[in-house]
Amino acid sequence: MNDLIDFPGGNRPPAPLADGARSRVICDKPLRMRWGDWRTRHALQVHLQTAAAYEDYRAECVQEGRDPAGQIPPGFTLDGGMHHTALALLRYKADEESQRDVGYLAALMEALLNTPCDILRTDLIRRVYQEVEQTSNRLGLRWAGQAGHFMLPLNEDAREPQSFARRVAPLDNLKDFFATLHEIADQRHESLKKGYVIYYPHKGSL
Repeated sequence: MNDLIDFPGGNRPPAPLADGARSRVICDKPLRMRWGDWRTRHALQVHLQTAAAYEDYRAECVQEGRDPAGQIPPGFTLDGGMHHTALALLRYKADEESQRDVGYLAALMEALLNTPCDILRTDLIRRVYQEVEQTSNRLGLRWAGQAGHFMLPLNEDAREPQSFARRVAPLDNLKDFFATLHEIADQRHESLKKGYVIYYPHKGSL
């Protein structure tokens, strides 16, 4: 299976494709995306090394005629606002510029709703809401209900949980605010490209 996924790890010959393996591959660039074997409500974001191990396990199951859906690799469950972010990334799977804009919009929402920012205590907050509205309309992306968080998680977030707030909270002018959020979104997008696979719920579950 590694020949289909271009993952590191494992020299095992690829499994036969009779199980429709190629149909599981949504894309490899700009982000790695797959249809999962299991029926869940939310996408699962898995670190690359863990995903490689799961794909090797899956290949063994296929070769032996076993159902691989009984094991789900450990990773981040993309629920709440992250679920809609993941679906937007899927919608723009062939458009990296729009994917980066999705990440930027998610960062804007994270700042507005989850981060105490100096700039959001001033009249400039109206300009921030305008930016959200314009970007949201362009992408066709809106969050509803109890969204929670919006940006897709990274392993390093656990080591530095306040990293986003430290960078954004002190900003007191729009130019720096928007530029910093673009920079953060681009950095996180690069990390997603290099280090993760997003498994989406079985096609019939979306």
